[in-house]
Amino acid sequence: MFDSVYFFFMAVVGVFAVGDLISFFTKGKLSGLMMVMLLFLIAFLTGILPADVIDRAGLTEMASVSTDMLLFNMGSTINVRQLIREWRTVALATLCLIGTCISMIVIGGPIVGIETVLTTIPPINGAAVATSIMSDAAAAAGLNTAAALCAVIFATQRFVGAPIASTMGRRYAKVLLEEYRKDPKLHMMNTEAKSDDGKTQKVLFCDKYKSLFSSNVLIGIVAAGAFIARLLGSVTPVDYSIWALLLGLICSSTGIVPQTPLQKGNAFGLIMICVFGSIIPALGGVTAGQLGTMAFQLIVLFGTACLGIFIVAWILPCWKLVGNRNLAVGIGAMQFLGFPSNIVVVREVSEVVGETEDEKLWLNSKLSVSYVVGGITVVTILSVVMASIISRYLF
Repeated sequence: MFDSVYFFFMAVVGVFAVGDLISFFTKGKLSGLMMVMLLFLIAFLTGILPADVIDRAGLTEMASVSTDMLLFNMGSTINVRQLIREWRTVALATLCLIGTCISMIVIGGPIVGIETVLTTIPPINGAAVATSIMSDAAAAAGLNTAAALCAVIFATQRFVGAPIASTMGRRYAKVLLEEYRKDPKLHMMNTEAKSDDGKTQKVLFCDKYKSLFSSNVLIGIVAAGAFIARLLGSVTPVDYSIWALLLGLICSSTGIVPQTPLQKGNAFGLIMICVFGSIIPALGGVTAGQLGTMAFQLIVLFGTACLGIFIVAWILPCWKLVGNRNLAVGIGAMQFLGFPSNIVVVREVSEVVGETEDEKLWLNSKLSVSYVVGGITVVTILSVVMASIISRYLF
């Protein structure tokens, strides 16, 4: 029984459970995902778990399918109207991403190698999906160290982004609070007016026939969307990952399916574990002698990425798009965070800076829009696009 698929599946899921428990008991100070990656790395190095534990757990094939399904689910969360309304934030986040890429290639490339930089750009600017795509592509190209580095980057990027976003958010929140205290009622009225455009919202199909969307129906729709995306990716020059995002966006915005169907179908947790099934194997090829090299590479990659953000959002006049340098740098740092980490940072900033409940609520409403839109722009959309292009044409 200790060499069966049941045991290895239990072991894999058990590691994720331990990671969540550590995060819970440390109140989020230790990232659950970081602990998962660290536990797997230790287990592989010490021989507690075999390097092919994901395959033995029966998750290898499911990992690929789950990535496609997660892409469709991500597409359903994109609010096109909000992106258009917050075009200045979208533009700044995009410019910060470009600055990051240029800085990493120009400065980091000669130090750690251009292949390593190109492989790790999407994971640094993205989340699980971009990491999964690049880890698979790097492993297939024989770049095993770079593939493992993708997993380590994903596990540690929040520890780079959160302090920057929090510090800049607090500085910007203090500026906002000074303006708010001059006329609290006026600011609250303006915020309420922006949140209510006065238009009658059309009842969507998914809302009108809510009872139709059982867990099985929702999962079936996502699976169908993932299959169609793969089909379109095979017959067109556009990568399947972009098709999956677009299909999720179209289905959600037209009301055919509700937003976040995997969460509503109670399948998101298992799908996420399966997605990591394409990332974790890269850690199995890491040796103790490579840890020092990887640590140095992490410092160079994150250092050059942060430098790119600082140049674009602080030194260059791009910050004028959002009117404040601190806010601009905070938006740029969203490429290291994304949802829900950005919401957590905003809540913490509001609690620290605001003194009354009204002040906290107002600061939260002002800062959350910029941080969430910045995260959606880079983490949800652009990192996936970059990953699909790099993995398809450069490896």
